[in-house]
Amino acid sequence: MRWRSLAWVVCGVAVAVAGLRLPAAGGPGVETVTVGFALPLTGAAAREGQESLEGAQLAVRLLNEAGGFRVGGRTVRFEVVSEDDRCTPAGGTEAANRLVARRVAFVGGSFCSSAALAQQPIFAQARIPQVIYAYATDLTGVARQRAGADLSVRIGPQAAVEMAPLAKYAVTVNNHRRFFAMAQNTDFGRSMVGEFRRVLERLGGRFVAEPEFYTFPGTTDFRTILTKARGSGADALLAIGLVGEMIGVSLQFRELGLGLGFYGSDLLEDPAYQDAVGERANGFFYPWVYDDGVDPRRFTRTEPERMAREMSLAFLNNLKKRATRNHAWGWGTIHLLKQAMEREGTTDPERVMRRVLSGERFDLPLGRYGFLPCGQADMRVGVGSYVDGRRTLMVDRDFAGRPPVVLTSADLCPR
Repeated sequence: MRWRSLAWVVCGVAVAVAGLRLPAAGGPGVETVTVGFALPLTGAAAREGQESLEGAQLAVRLLNEAGGFRVGGRTVRFEVVSEDDRCTPAGGTEAANRLVARRVAFVGGSFCSSAALAQQPIFAQARIPQVIYAYATDLTGVARQRAGADLSVRIGPQAAVEMAPLAKYAVTVNNHRRFFAMAQNTDFGRSMVGEFRRVLERLGGRFVAEPEFYTFPGTTDFRTILTKARGSGADALLAIGLVGEMIGVSLQFRELGLGLGFYGSDLLEDPAYQDAVGERANGFFYPWVYDDGVDPRRFTRTEPERMAREMSLAFLNNLKKRATRNHAWGWGTIHLLKQAMEREGTTDPERVMRRVLSGERFDLPLGRYGFLPCGQADMRVGVGSYVDGRRTLMVDRDFAGRPPVVLTSADLCPR
């Protein structure tokens, strides 16, 4: 398989060496830091949650087997615990309360916006730093301010980071200006549609009708909405959902023979989507988040991010499979905390997060970037498409910042 060539692409990248195991309970001069993960481990988003957890578990396993790492003259190792938040507000609340009771030092998650929004005030009150993966704008805006969640950060993109380059590409490259929009009826779906619309209208495009929001979880038949799209006068479709929904929308789109342009969420870069849809996704566009150097590209930069290569090689060598952008959330959380602890010289949660929010840049699987005062990762994504059934990176991460500029750091924090 082509991806096996990754071992050559990343030759020379150091990963932790197995064999030097620390006692499970620590030892003399060893401090164990417990990181809890609140993730959807069952239900509609279980695959995404399980892969996020797997990324954290492998990162911790390799760090611990290499003897841990040094912080302020002490050896530190990590321990991972997890709770299932089921990708729902109620599940998110229950998972957060269980992790608080377990006295974790830090939290990663949730992957789902509705769950993360429910968790944020609970962790804020307990003064447990939260590293969030979900995309809803409010998580680094109104919700963060209201909860007093000054120790929370979002390690990846928010809705604006993903939708700004996608909308710009639609208008300025593909000349698609009239859109029909559909999305899951969640904070995630509404945020993504809203940010796409903002940039689309700024560039002279428009929605031909108000967006169609479908029930989540549980919707599997999208034909009625897609039929509305076909008769709407739109020249393109925006469809937002998790990987299972995007597979369903894509296959039914082809089944109905729609001739519209197709723009989706970054879930189109998921290997499960590629396996299920294949060449039927040719000509579909999506925001790409993760670049391990394997996918072909249409721009001049040839080197992927250093930690993306490191993580990919670690998965290949230890788990015999290719890493995905879902794995990057958990892996990135562990390595963000490690780097901040090493620089600050302490494992104290508040001091560690102040270091994260200092504006310094960190090496992470989604790039090398810092965090804005509102907790948002100051990072960017590119635009990808499917060509001959393969994911292909069309424009690089700087696309939204080139004229006409549709996204700046100032756009990512509330005014």
